[in-house]
Amino acid sequence: MNAFKGLLWKDFKTSSIWFYGWIAIIVLLFIIGLVIGNYVHEPGIIQIFLIMIGVFHFAFLPGMVLSMLRLEGKTQLWLHSPHSGFMLIMPKLIIASLYSTLSLLLVDGLGVLMMFLYPDDSLFSYWPIKEGILFNLGVTIGGLYFSGWGIFLWTLYHSLSKYPSIKHIRWIFIAGFIILYQSLVAFLMSIDWVEKLFFETFTVKVSSGFFFSVNANETNAGFNLDMIPLPILPFLFEGMIVIIVFIISCRLLDRKVEV
Repeated sequence: MNAFKGLLWKDFKTSSIWFYGWIAIIVLLFIIGLVIGNYVHEPGIIQIFLIMIGVFHFAFLPGMVLSMLRLEGKTQLWLHSPHSGFMLIMPKLIIASLYSTLSLLLVDGLGVLMMFLYPDDSLFSYWPIKEGILFNLGVTIGGLYFSGWGIFLWTLYHSLSKYPSIKHIRWIFIAGFIILYQSLVAFLMSIDWVEKLFFETFTVKVSSGFFFSVNANETNAGFNLDMIPLPILPFLFEGMIVIIVFIISCRLLDRKVEV
């Protein structure tokens, strides 16, 4: 446990500067949106900026994880560390998830601030608390999903360096794996009974989407009241696949990958 805490603290110290830089970017974009909104007399525009920043967190979390992997790879820690691959990867996922959560909460806080300061110019006619929670949760889960695949492809790429004959063309094998996986999934989904099993067996009702409208007198936004069925099994399937590739990534690192 002490070793794990030490790895967490190390990853925090080596990556905190990136997090602070990201927070500075969010504040800068917020100020730019505020200036533009006041200039065109539409303060609600800043909420559009904040929504876009929130969506970008799909890439922020995996980007942070891969940045930490790349930085640590330069020190060849994988070759010399007595810890398992799981112990080396998990702290990075935890720290990146913490950064993403804090960043999303900052975006949420700025959105709430704008609704307090400009209640008449808000894009929403109500307090979208439920939608905000679901949005943050969805973005975080999506970020973890892409992080899992990013870690796997990163470890697979560097594992192939053990074979001198293909070391300089490893990217071809990575691209081939991606194409093969996507083709296999597409083939499975083209089978009628598989498609029905995945998309019709277990569903939940969700809003049909987000709407945004602008006219001469007002700007409005929100979530549609129309509900549509959302299949759950495809998400469970992808979640299982990510867990599998994460386990494979840990095993590859256990073999002392040289990066």
